[in-house]
Amino acid sequence: MLDIVKNLYTLFNCPQFLLFAILFSVGIKCYFLRLLIPQGLRFRAALKPWMLLLGVVIGSMFGDVAWLLKLIRILFIPDIPYPLLITVVRISWGLLIIQYQSLGFFIESLAEKDYHLTAWRKVLFGISAVFCCYFLFIAFFDNNLTDFYERNVALLLPTHLAPLEIRMFRYTVLYLLNLITLPSLFLTIIKIRREKLPKILKKQLKIFMLWFMVPYLITEFLIAMHSYYASLHAHTYSIVGISTILLSYAVYYCLRKVLHLRFLNAEQRIPSVNNTTFINEFKNVLEQLSHATSEQEIERSVQAFFKETFSIGMQRTHLYVRPIHTEINHAHHSSERCKTESLIENFVTTYDTTSALAQFLRTSKVVIRDEIEFNSFYQEDELSKVCIRALDAVNADVFLPIYQQQTIVAYIIVEQFSRPQEFFDLGERDQMVVFANYLSNVINLLQNRNLGSLLQQERELREELYNKQQEINQYRECMQAFIRSARQKEIGILFYKNRRFIFGNQTAKELIGININTHEGHALTKAMKELATQVLNYKTSKTIFAHDTAGNKLVISGILNLEHNNVIITVHYPEISDIIRKKIHLLKDPTKWDYLLYLETTQSGKLINQMIPGSGEILLNFKIELLKIALHRKALILTIPEQDLLPMVEILHHISLRENLQTLNLTSTSNPIDIAVKLFGINPILGLRPTSSTQPLLEKLNGTGTLFMHNIHFLSLEVQEYLAEFIKFGFYRIFRSDQKMSSDVRIICSTDYNLDTLVQEGKLSTHLFNELKTTTLHMPSLETLPESELNSLTDGFTEQAIRTDTFKNILELSEREKDKLISSRPASLQELKTKVQQVLIQKSKKTNIYHETQFDPAYNINTPDLTHAARLGKHALKDPNIMAMLWNKFKNQNQIAAFLGVNRSSVNRRCKDYNLQ
Repeated sequence: MLDIVKNLYTLFNCPQFLLFAILFSVGIKCYFLRLLIPQGLRFRAALKPWMLLLGVVIGSMFGDVAWLLKLIRILFIPDIPYPLLITVVRISWGLLIIQYQSLGFFIESLAEKDYHLTAWRKVLFGISAVFCCYFLFIAFFDNNLTDFYERNVALLLPTHLAPLEIRMFRYTVLYLLNLITLPSLFLTIIKIRREKLPKILKKQLKIFMLWFMVPYLITEFLIAMHSYYASLHAHTYSIVGISTILLSYAVYYCLRKVLHLRFLNAEQRIPSVNNTTFINEFKNVLEQLSHATSEQEIERSVQAFFKETFSIGMQRTHLYVRPIHTEINHAHHSSERCKTESLIENFVTTYDTTSALAQFLRTSKVVIRDEIEFNSFYQEDELSKVCIRALDAVNADVFLPIYQQQTIVAYIIVEQFSRPQEFFDLGERDQMVVFANYLSNVINLLQNRNLGSLLQQERELREELYNKQQEINQYRECMQAFIRSARQKEIGILFYKNRRFIFGNQTAKELIGININTHEGHALTKAMKELATQVLNYKTSKTIFAHDTAGNKLVISGILNLEHNNVIITVHYPEISDIIRKKIHLLKDPTKWDYLLYLETTQSGKLINQMIPGSGEILLNFKIELLKIALHRKALILTIPEQDLLPMVEILHHISLRENLQTLNLTSTSNPIDIAVKLFGINPILGLRPTSSTQPLLEKLNGTGTLFMHNIHFLSLEVQEYLAEFIKFGFYRIFRSDQKMSSDVRIICSTDYNLDTLVQEGKLSTHLFNELKTTTLHMPSLETLPESELNSLTDGFTEQAIRTDTFKNILELSEREKDKLISSRPASLQELKTKVQQVLIQKSKKTNIYHETQFDPAYNINTPDLTHAARLGKHALKDPNIMAMLWNKFKNQNQIAAFLGVNRSSVNRRCKDYNLQ
């Protein structure tokens, strides 16, 4: 370690190191001279400080030149005359006095608006002039101590024995430090503390004190000690070299910092620093402003923007929107805010739009206290005084006017001392202006239009667009079904004679697919036989719809032959006209014939027909209404039997092509706050911060989900208002907060009570009632349903329950059994479905075919996806998508195995293959 120290000392205490330090110092000073000279020539308001600073730099550079000449003589050109070197050194001593005197006056001039020499300063200036003239005189007219050895001996003598030149130099150093530099420094510090100086100027002075004066005094003290004590002469190179490098770096750092702060008012604005967060924050605030519907919500967005972009506290930024009329409404504002608003109104209205102040505000676009005060310090004018007085009156650092067609419609005020250690640079200024330009459009909408109506119209347009897209998809699917059947546009012909069917062509055999003479219990055989019998008995033609063995619709028509002794039957796949002609007379609104086609041909229609497998005017119109609502995204309230709620919600959710269904069961004991937090989240200020487990449902289900709220009347009125606002505008407010978030979750509600009664009793919010009453789905009561339609439902459930056609003829319900079911009048579809299944099971046991009968395993399953999986059984294991759906549904391999009727080991193996953990 000692060797390392010795090597470093040897490196530093050599003329080569000092030469490097001097060259580095000269380079730094030349660089800043290049910057300072053009600025001083361009801006004359700070001419005195600029000239004094040039004196400091030039004087310091001549000292470097003297050292440079001495080192060149030692290292490179020893023939340089020593008297010439002494002459340059003496000149540098004279300029050293000018350097120190300029430095002291420069520090003082920075803190004074109109700097002039006082009596004390004039005395010091006179003393300095005497010292300077003495050194310049001996430089040119005194040949004493110009010999190398003689001079070195003189430098080693004590001060009282040294020659006059050496004593004058040593006294000069003490004079410059104690009577010039330190008093100027002390006076400047007092001015900074006592006088009201511009904030930018105070920052500049503090930088000069800390990063320039302190290092400067330390280095000069070391050099002075070197001059006084002969024992330090052996360390000249290291002391002077290290001091020079440290001082040069201090000068570089200091001047770089103050030049950035509009040094000597050479720049109109503080240069900008790259702000990479502005774009992100601006995008966020644009989204928030697009949701705002009131002045308070806009102010919250403004405060959030200034906090994230400029690090200003939320409560220190205020937005004031000027009223359209002359009177100001202070009903909802605090007295302090009213006072501030009145002061600014007086400030704005005192001067007309053609005044100098109005022109200044339009030109500058934003008034910043630090800039105005700094400009006024160097070049005071009436406009600056007016602006400073206005900012003082409202205790503001920033006044940001917001224009609309050259008129101030609003303004933003940032309180004073919001950023005590920072200044607003050019980039931040531009960001404020851009933000104000955008904000003016929002405020214009707020003042001249109803933003709530615009947001509501936007929501309605989005929903209408979504509905049209869904209808287009249904239309495409419908047309594809007809195109497929049109490719097989062949007509099968049969004859019915002597109670037997005779195929008239090969097409009839292909369309029918079974031997209808032997399969007498088949549904298709029974339908065709009934058709032929009615044609023979009533001597008239008839057309019916039936299904082939694959479940496809068939149009079967019968007509008597000319001899009236047999029936000619035609079979073909249906066309559009067939479907419309068959059921259009049952529609309450014939214009909905397109939904009739969707119901008969699309997958969505098949799901609805599977849930409600009946026919008739009431059931058909209800199914069309159900399909129409399912293709919408509007909030919906269901008034249907309890047992049918979940199946109906599953159908609506599935047809809407959404992935996640969340059910919220409300009871009389539900905690209103917990429900509100679960739905909307909560303001973080209240203590609960959102996590993955507390993520609001409206955020969690956004874009993918449906939210079903059972017993909506148990929701508190406050939460109902939040929900009504979301349904109306498509934006929800975080609970106990003004922050808005967008979401497109579909809301489905249910209640067992009459909505009008709930409103009258105060259990249902009027706003929520107005939003929900437009889309209400009311299921016709089975207790009042005509027997024919109830019979069709019974037949439909019977056909669904039996998987194969083998025993359908045996298990088919008789008229007596149907009458018994009808007389019991089930209250819901699920109750009727269950009773039908029970009757079929009892019949199969009585006829000893229970074990042979294959009942549909998906009969009691209401979810379309689970229904499909249940019918696939073990084959569902081969489909990764179905297995993923089952895993998300059950989260348990045992339950999946029981549901599919397979071994758990098979499910376990597939879960590993599909990485379902």
